[in-house]
Amino acid sequence: MKAAVAMLRGAAAFIGVFAWRRKGVALISCQGDEPSQDILDLAAALRGMPQAPRVRVLAGKMDRSAGGAFRFAGKMLSMLRAAAGARVVVVDAYCPAVSIPEKRPGQKVVQIWHAPEAIKKFSLQIVDTEAGYSSHVAELLCMHRGYDYILCPSDATRPFFEEAFGYAEEAFVKHGLPSLDRIGALRAGRDAFKNRKGVRAADDGRPCDGDGGRPLTVVYAPTFRDGTWVDAEGLVRAFERAAAEPNAFGEVPPAFELVLKLHPLDAARPEIVADTETLLIEWYAKADIVITDYSGVAVEAAAAGVASYYYVYDINNYKMRRGLNVDLHDEAVGKYAFIDADELVAQMMQDFADVAAPAYDYEALEAFASKYLEVPLEGNTQRLAAFIARLHHPHGQPQYVVE
Repeated sequence: MKAAVAMLRGAAAFIGVFAWRRKGVALISCQGDEPSQDILDLAAALRGMPQAPRVRVLAGKMDRSAGGAFRFAGKMLSMLRAAAGARVVVVDAYCPAVSIPEKRPGQKVVQIWHAPEAIKKFSLQIVDTEAGYSSHVAELLCMHRGYDYILCPSDATRPFFEEAFGYAEEAFVKHGLPSLDRIGALRAGRDAFKNRKGVRAADDGRPCDGDGGRPLTVVYAPTFRDGTWVDAEGLVRAFERAAAEPNAFGEVPPAFELVLKLHPLDAARPEIVADTETLLIEWYAKADIVITDYSGVAVEAAAAGVASYYYVYDINNYKMRRGLNVDLHDEAVGKYAFIDADELVAQMMQDFADVAAPAYDYEALEAFASKYLEVPLEGNTQRLAAFIARLHHPHGQPQYVVE
């Protein structure tokens, strides 16, 4: 690995010789082989500005296998060229092409990070754990070095980000991701519909149950566990037991439709039937209830106004193996965090016994969302684009201001 790092630095130095005129903005997405939607939205906003800077969009994800590293090499060279020739570089995750080479004078690097929360520990917080790199490898890879600014959505989240990225408070700016605009639009649509027809999230034309309304849609969207399967079966069995024993709740329980929205590796198990067609963010508009755990879904679903429950059956083991920044039991929504699946389903049945007037505590949900998202749910894309544009034109026109 030392040789690979040395080669990358050498390639960056060589490319830098021919990139003496730095201009434009490089947006580099490291979440997959295609640019993330946040990066695409930001690129569109920048390109739509008056006297827009030149914008380049690149994408590629490095995995830990030798084959993966080899396939990533070609994309790495493209990222090196883009970063060397840009006045402003924006990344949404750790990017070797940005953090390993020596930073060029006058260049600004912005880490927007792909998740607007930090419920579970990540990045430098999990160095020397089962879930992270060793401290030796993290040092060799110069993880998260070279940033000038890091987006952070709240004061409550910032201490976690400081540990995860290794920066002091001054490096963080309170900005929201473009994805929060989409969540805000979904929230507005949900609220408008609820005002007309009660708790239902969407009038999607599905068959009605015996009471004249369709079953409540419950989406289970857990985080991925390294080295173990998520307990989707335990939750499914709990719903089946509840449906088979209505007398346990004193009356016929409301009808629920459970949708499994799992990580691709979990969804690939032959005994699991999971949704692979609908994007998770789209379920925030369709679902009546979300069940999650240590995932960022906890904050996003709360921001979207979706009643949320938390199936944290392995919380003690998860704390030991990876670590948590936020214990949901200690939050405003703590009464909806359960280790036992049957207890979770029973509470849900009780809360939604009256579908038209559920007993769920939406004020607690709002308090939880507001604590970890101190940014509005609209206008984030344009504000972030204006911030990037000001970095690109620090001393003169054009001046970009978004209220």
